[in-house]
Amino acid sequence: MRAAVLHAYGPPENLVVEEVPEPVLDHPHHVRVAIHATSINPVDWKIRAGSQRGAIRYRLPRILGMDLAGEVLEVGTAVTRFRPGDEVYASPDWKGHGTYCEQAVIHEGQLALRPTSIDVLGAASLPLVGLTAWHCLHDALAERPGQRAFVMAGSGGVGSFAIQLCRHFGAHVATTCSGRNAELVRDLGADEVIDYTTTPFEEVLHDLDIVLDTLGHEATDRVLPLVRRGGLLASIVSGLPENTERFGPELGVLATGLHIAHLRLKGLRHGITARTVVRRPSGDDLAAIAGLVDAGAIRPVIDRVFPLEHIAEAHAYGETGRIRGKVVVDCRQGSSGGSP
Repeated sequence: MRAAVLHAYGPPENLVVEEVPEPVLDHPHHVRVAIHATSINPVDWKIRAGSQRGAIRYRLPRILGMDLAGEVLEVGTAVTRFRPGDEVYASPDWKGHGTYCEQAVIHEGQLALRPTSIDVLGAASLPLVGLTAWHCLHDALAERPGQRAFVMAGSGGVGSFAIQLCRHFGAHVATTCSGRNAELVRDLGADEVIDYTTTPFEEVLHDLDIVLDTLGHEATDRVLPLVRRGGLLASIVSGLPENTERFGPELGVLATGLHIAHLRLKGLRHGITARTVVRRPSGDDLAAIAGLVDAGAIRPVIDRVFPLEHIAEAHAYGETGRIRGKVVVDCRQGSSGGSP
């Protein structure tokens, strides 16, 4: 099968598309999936560049990728949830098989039937960002409607999903973006849109119940005083890439752990829950997300589609920091990519 293989940490060009053996179904609870599409996430290019080596240690060469949408080809002897021909999607554990390829083997507990109301490219854009936003916000949003939520960087992958999730639960949603993306985030459900290039968000916001911090660093310190006592700040920024670059892999992990603990202490001083959240692979949560998509509450936001052969170009484009939603990779033979 075709796969984009990383032979050495470094720039996007280190991802090389080549022929590799098909994966073998070797566990009773595993499922072999034909991958029709995958997508690019910031963690992917951080791993590729080597800045996650303190926590994610791969033996190279390695296939990267943590999103997939496709079709079940074969199931293990103990699999009860799926059968060949099922259309599925997933965000596999980073320890498992990568998804920049045409086939992968994944545990059935990490798979779900994909939404039927969108195409396979849209489905491939959702798993990692959807699970990330879900694990940050779902429980707090579900407690009561009408809360005041702030989603940083609302036009990005996690942000664009999170705005829609907040809207679904009846929250009043504020977000930041550049002026060119204001119409997009309003269409997704944002009630307040702050152009970060002209207006600091702390000059506008107050009495927040829930914050999704996608920026970290000094933005975290600026937003903490704006959260009501008893509120929640969920951050997806651990600081690991920066700490690894500064201190090396081992000390970088230690510094990251101290950063996470320090965030909790800051939250306690402000009377709020402040935590760093990491996505957990979960077929059950993806099934719930698929239900919201099919109900019209969530829609994918795709910036551009690339064929698998142009995976290096897709990474380079993703790293520009100007992405609206997600960059998707079409893994089907003969795909040409392009804007959706």
